Amino acid sequence: MSDYGSTAVFNVLETGIRHSEREERGNMEMKTGKLLEGVKVVELSTFIAAPQCAKILGEWGAEVIKVEPLQGEMYRPRGIDNKMPVSDDENPGFDFENSNKKGIALNLKTEKGSRVLEDLIAAADVFITNVRTASLEKSGLSYEALKEKYPSLIFAQILGYGENGPDKDLPGFDFTAFYARGGITASLAEKGGPPLVPVPGLGDHQLAFYLAAGICAALFKKTETGKGEKITVSLYQAAIYSLGIMITACQYGNRYPVSRKDVNNPFNNTYQTKDGRWAMLAASDYDRLYGKVMDALGRPDLTGNEKYATLAAIHGNTAEMVSILEERFITKDVDEWLDIFRKADLPFEKCCLWEEILEDEQAWVNGCLRKLEYPSGNTGIGVTTPVKFKEMGPIRHEFAPRVGEHTEEILLSIGYSKEEIDTMKNNKDIR
Repeated sequence: MSDYGSTAVFNVLETGIRHSEREERGNMEMKTGKLLEGVKVVELSTFIAAPQCAKILGEWGAEVIKVEPLQGEMYRPRGIDNKMPVSDDENPGFDFENSNKKGIALNLKTEKGSRVLEDLIAAADVFITNVRTASLEKSGLSYEALKEKYPSLIFAQILGYGENGPDKDLPGFDFTAFYARGGITASLAEKGGPPLVPVPGLGDHQLAFYLAAGICAALFKKTETGKGEKITVSLYQAAIYSLGIMITACQYGNRYPVSRKDVNNPFNNTYQTKDGRWAMLAASDYDRLYGKVMDALGRPDLTGNEKYATLAAIHGNTAEMVSILEERFITKDVDEWLDIFRKADLPFEKCCLWEEILEDEQAWVNGCLRKLEYPSGNTGIGVTTPVKFKEMGPIRHEFAPRVGEHTEEILLSIGYSKEEIDTMKNNKDIR
């Protein structure tokens, strides 16, 4: 690891802490004035999108209670799919989606376990879930049922395909509803090649922020009216929204997938360099930047060539200009081209690998990454959420709760006695 990841930058970034340690520090430090301080959130969800939304609200100051079954949420062991550890003392995949929360484990199949959830919701401002609507209705947790009891509650739900239509009850994952049905997997592959290989969480993390934005808008309105709101965000629509430019353009003949050798604009394309790396050129204003790009590439002889100087001139024959660029880019290493294009103030970047990002100075000095010291004794690098608040101050990282880690604390805070808690534990209503 470079110096960016191992020395000075680590010393100024927050490391992970457990809730008990957070409380001890809180007694010694002045409050930072978290933006959502005083907001209570109950999360009944699994996997990525809804838990990440609750985590974001927790970072912004809300008190978040994650409700899990007695055996724990099904995403806890899923880090193994991506070669990550999944122990209680080191579970970076689960932690990324569930930090800054307190955890309670309930048996929702028993009357008392369900009653605890109801009591938690009664005291909450926001209820976040990705449970499918039909299951919520069977459990008495639908928006309509909760609105009748708690008219000030903000109900926030992650969906696969939306509230209506023939597919509204299908299971929704970002691989299927977002990538595949949403037009990403097939359209953004090289023409003639296999479909794009998806990576987990890309759609889910977009949904998390969309839902968080909706919740914040509803909280603002609630301060005026005292009334709650129903907020839904679907993976399918998020993909359509994300591809809005291209879905609009396809109506006018702009069809994908395309070959990178025959793109609409050769200055918006990837090129391979001498050292085998790929880079992205994004000089979108072709006509204005044509001469500047030619100079940077060492082809000033083409600057005044009317055959290539405008997009209109190369319309229907962009492959020839792509070939010209390919012949130049393959003559130098990617870092040489980076230096040339940056001096020319032209948008150009190396297509980075994830492991390179872990050592990128730009990522460290902007707090995109932080060092984590796991209870296992191991250290790692965590990714931070992208929204920054100047006056609120830095966001601490509190490790995701263990299964039922705060069950007793939470129940005592809402009026249950120690004896009642012990009885429910013995009866396996809670953990």
